[in-house]
Amino acid sequence: MKADLSRQTFDPFKRFTRVLTQQGRVQLDADWNEQAAILLHQLRTLAADLIGPQGGPVDNLGFSIGPLTTGGSTLEDAIDFVIGAGHYYVDGILCELDSPYVPIAAFPSGAKQIQVQYWPPGDVGFRIGRYVEISDGSGGVTPALYALITGVDPVLRTLQLDTDVSKFSPTTVRPRVRPIMTYLTQDDYPVTSDDKLKSGDFLVYLDLWERLITFVEDDSIREVALNGPDTAARAKLVWQVKTFAGTAIQPREGQTYCESFKTSDPGAIAGLLGANRGRLTATTPPNSVSTDPCVISPNARYRGPENQLYRVEIHRSGPAWNGVGKPPAEAATFKWSRENGSVIYPIVSFSRSSDGTATVVLENLGRDDRFGLAAGSDGDWVEIVDDDYELQNDRADALGQVQTVDRVALTVTLRAARACTIDPNSVKGLVLRSWDQKAGEASDGGLTLSEGAALVIESDKDQWLELEDGVKIQFQEPDVGQPQNLYRRGDYWLIPARTATGAVEWPTALDSKGVAHPVAKAPEGIGHHYAALGVIKVNNGVVSLQGDCRKKFGALAK
Repeated sequence: MKADLSRQTFDPFKRFTRVLTQQGRVQLDADWNEQAAILLHQLRTLAADLIGPQGGPVDNLGFSIGPLTTGGSTLEDAIDFVIGAGHYYVDGILCELDSPYVPIAAFPSGAKQIQVQYWPPGDVGFRIGRYVEISDGSGGVTPALYALITGVDPVLRTLQLDTDVSKFSPTTVRPRVRPIMTYLTQDDYPVTSDDKLKSGDFLVYLDLWERLITFVEDDSIREVALNGPDTAARAKLVWQVKTFAGTAIQPREGQTYCESFKTSDPGAIAGLLGANRGRLTATTPPNSVSTDPCVISPNARYRGPENQLYRVEIHRSGPAWNGVGKPPAEAATFKWSRENGSVIYPIVSFSRSSDGTATVVLENLGRDDRFGLAAGSDGDWVEIVDDDYELQNDRADALGQVQTVDRVALTVTLRAARACTIDPNSVKGLVLRSWDQKAGEASDGGLTLSEGAALVIESDKDQWLELEDGVKIQFQEPDVGQPQNLYRRGDYWLIPARTATGAVEWPTALDSKGVAHPVAKAPEGIGHHYAALGVIKVNNGVVSLQGDCRKKFGALAK
């Protein structure tokens, strides 16, 4: 969660049941956030214990896979399938796909236009390029029909469709319409060309994770009466229906098609499940290790002027570099922020030049000197992101470097921005995010940068990478005989640094001599949860379901 937090204190192993506010005490964000985390953990654990790893209610079983056929055109160069509405639980987490019916009032202009009785509040999918289902709500026998929306008019409450739907005339039946979700039109999964379906067999699965939402992504969070400032952020559950190519194999007795499915790339599934994700150690060690445990170097302190929450985040997925020779092109990289990656600047517009620079016009340059871009920001590394970029977990563009800042025109010029693939016309959560890594002398623990991000290095156990002000990290090598670590984009570690103690808050363990050493931690997130939905076959552009792998349960009050 890239929010402006002091720290994250929830630990399920402590078995705390609630947070008790005491009178006359200082209020901290961490206490309130821990209370919410405790309740959420208990609810999800209860659901997982009752339901199991995955399952949905039999009367509202969601995320079915079905063929998409319309009477008119379909999206260009697209093989698609329908994702059924309903509920489904994965590891106790509720995934919802709601699709409310709206009554059709009239067919005002021809057989391919309908007028709904009311325009639903919010965004229910009545958008150009999305599909709807037209059906008979009176219990008749007229089969439901899918149609592609080619035009909308919310004021007149009309939808222009690609299909003749006159057989649902309100003079004979009680027609209704509802938006439907398809693989290629998911709200939170911008499907790339690499993800589009081709001929063959595919395993269809759910990938769900939590994403931080601020006023930049959803301006309704801000209270307009405050005239600009934002308050609390939100956490949103993102679910994405994805596919793996492979071969469908007839399951043995007691198996499902998903269990017998043979993927084309077994290593990809291991990486998906987070196998060997690597571990990190953080500390404020002395520059030289003394043989006397009672002698502490004066440099063995956090020397920053303020309390900070450092964030170390994997930028490019891949294996670590061993620090010898030239780093491979696929080596993993990381970026870090002293403010938990929360320093962002909403972008009004930006453009690229042929010389590799980018000119970015910002809404503001930050709320104060601490979080603002100033002339002294020259050389800082920043990242241009939007909603699509955040939702594509394996996408890692090169970072841009601040060249100049015009505080009057609110304009920033970036060098090394040629590799940024964000669409300049994007209107969805377009921001400039600030990161704090700097290149340094490798022999002294300085960082080696690649496209603006630092290389993940696994080497000598005595070699530490210094972020700043005495805060040092070390990526741990795998144990002897274990597979190579594979770092996954978006994985992160949080390191609270405190001026009162001159140290970072990091768990330690005592060795046989009673000396405390920092322990290596697995990533704190992003926590992905997965569930297999079914196996499909694509033949001549037609999708057919080979096997449904969803689990279901009945209601207790039957």
